[in-house]
Amino acid sequence: MKKSPLAIYFIILFALCAAVIIGAKMLGQQGAYLAQFYMLTPAIAAIITRLFFYEPKFTDANLRFGKLSDYFRFWIASIGITALSYVFFTLLGGITWDFTGQVFLNRLAEQFAAAGQDINASLPPGFTPMMMLMIFFIGGLTIFNILPGIITGFGEEFGHRGFMFPHLYRIKPWMGIIVGGLIWYVWHLPLALVLPQTAQYPLWQNLLNFIILAVGSICTFTYLAYVYVKSRSIWVTSLAHIAMNNSAASFSYFAVIQNQVLANVGLTLTMIIVVAVLYFKKELEIFPKYFQDGSAG
Repeated sequence: MKKSPLAIYFIILFALCAAVIIGAKMLGQQGAYLAQFYMLTPAIAAIITRLFFYEPKFTDANLRFGKLSDYFRFWIASIGITALSYVFFTLLGGITWDFTGQVFLNRLAEQFAAAGQDINASLPPGFTPMMMLMIFFIGGLTIFNILPGIITGFGEEFGHRGFMFPHLYRIKPWMGIIVGGLIWYVWHLPLALVLPQTAQYPLWQNLLNFIILAVGSICTFTYLAYVYVKSRSIWVTSLAHIAMNNSAASFSYFAVIQNQVLANVGLTLTMIIVVAVLYFKKELEIFPKYFQDGSAG
């Protein structure tokens, strides 16, 4: 069995994901909290595989902390990528802006009311919803990316980029990038079964969104894989990942979706540009060098 660690990783990952989704569905409305555990399943699957079914164990896991400059550089780069995506969202008409944040707060208040709660009563004395919003906006761009953000990012990166990607790349480079990106995208889809859906779309739009986001996911996977081999640190990659997620959430507080397809096009276009810049700057040449010099184990 030790000769097929990637297959074992996928089996363990599938079992963990299925258990979380089934458990979340059984819990009903409270299942959304259990769904947060879903994001840790790749790391858990990789840890189990490395411990019991992979001879090098953790020697090629890139658990080194890396250079401090890489944390800063890829933190800024990831926030810049998110900012560019919102530029495209705006230009394509996918969103409009509400810089008061009131649209988001009203929607949040409705969600609290649906659960039988008062948003104001849930806040500390003297705190207003707007104060909370600004803390989360600034935190999403800065401190929330460190803790618990980097741990959340580790949950995905240690499995997807730190284990799955190198093993797929050794089979064929295109499998590491394209197949890896598609697997990463499909891995996210079951969350739609347990997380609240704010809108329903016709079948053709769902299919179009699937294709657009699949391409975007391959490009995003490429960017994060680049960060991984460039920094040689799973922690730098985790920070870059969570910085993208948290900054996207921060900007979303002041944005109102007008057309989800156009927003998805903007996101995919952004990531295509990122990969194109890396390609024309010959930065992607680091992949074969990384695997040829034995850095990947």
